[in-house]
Amino acid sequence: MGSSGSDRISDYPGSSSPGGSRGPGGTGSSGSNESPQDRCSRAFDANLEDVEQSEYYQSHGKVQPVGTRLVIVQLKRLVARTAEGIGAGNLPTSFNYLASCMKDGWTYIGEVRRATSGPPIARISADFAPTPSK
Repeated sequence: MGSSGSDRISDYPGSSSPGGSRGPGGTGSSGSNESPQDRCSRAFDANLEDVEQSEYYQSHGKVQPVGTRLVIVQLKRLVARTAEGIGAGNLPTSFNYLASCMKDGWTYIGEVRRATSGPPIARISADFAPTPSK
């Protein structure tokens, strides 16, 4: 059996289609009646911050290629890291609510969708999908 999705974040339940309603962090509804559980279960896309200061960029002088798998971890900030544990960049602070979700057992795995090494600025855009605790 195959999948009928487009391999984009809009394939995941709870995400908005490109150009749709955007809430904190970029994707989804910003309705005030949204429960914390709904926020945790929402797929999202993010433009990573501080890419030039990331471990990977400092070591390689470039950003990770499109298709690189990322996972969100909490350090001083929420950081997107490769499967090997190498930092790619920080999530914007508008995603800080994910720290509570992660404490409740949610994990967020994603993939680099767009990447430019600059100049003037290195950029990474990635899509992430949630996985609840078992």
